[in-house]
Amino acid sequence: MKPRGGVCQGLESRESLRGGLRGFMRKSAVTSTAEDYLKAVLKLEDMKEKASTSNVARRLDVSDGTVTDMLRKLQSAGLLEYTPYYGAALTPRGRAIALKILRRHRLIELFLHRIMGYGWEQVHDEAERLEHAVSDFFVERIDALMNHPSKDPHGEVIPDARGFRESENDISLAEAGAGSFTIRKVINADPELLTYLNKESLVPAQSLTLLEKVPFQGPLKLRLRGSSTPTYVAFEVAQCIFVCPAEDGRTCGISSRAARKATLAVPGKRPAQPRSSRRKES
Repeated sequence: MKPRGGVCQGLESRESLRGGLRGFMRKSAVTSTAEDYLKAVLKLEDMKEKASTSNVARRLDVSDGTVTDMLRKLQSAGLLEYTPYYGAALTPRGRAIALKILRRHRLIELFLHRIMGYGWEQVHDEAERLEHAVSDFFVERIDALMNHPSKDPHGEVIPDARGFRESENDISLAEAGAGSFTIRKVINADPELLTYLNKESLVPAQSLTLLEKVPFQGPLKLRLRGSSTPTYVAFEVAQCIFVCPAEDGRTCGISSRAARKATLAVPGKRPAQPRSSRRKES
């Protein structure tokens, strides 16, 4: 039986259909691709970089044209504001979704590293696949299992269930002047670089002294805590290592357990015994 009113009955106008699609995107679950874009914009904002088409494309390894199309779709869905030739900025709803997927990613990374025994250089790609597949219940269970951790294996902050993150005062080692510092985080997920940094004991909670910087983006000369041999790192590598000043022997908010583990990573060295007057850190 033909539908009443002929074959055109029930067809919507272009504007009506477009509005319906926008409403559907607002009500339905956000796709994994959209989540990746929102997370990429959030990370660029965290690094105080413009979320331009080219920057997002470079981060996701896709073409500029593909990024432009997706940013327009996300703007139509009310998840970000997009201005051609300038870039994108997350809306409150888009930021909430981005923080949720970032929390998933970093908790899964830590679970793989701490519970499953993955190396810190192995967890990123695995977490990229799992973050879209696991349930909210699973994420909250591994959060509880690990006693609600605050940092992932690379030292980056894990947002809590409400999307709250503690702010950090850190700078890249490449920007630092001579002095004593503690490594807070490493922001590069390249497996080869992470393997190298682990071999050199340049890991979160490691204390070091920046002795010398060769001008014109030359290498940096470091001395790690517990080692008498200097360590040299390239300027590009130093840009990925974020540090905070190590004042009065403290590790700028990093747990004493993590600090001892970092010291043990220096071959042939044992951690210094804490002084009895030192304040216990959580």
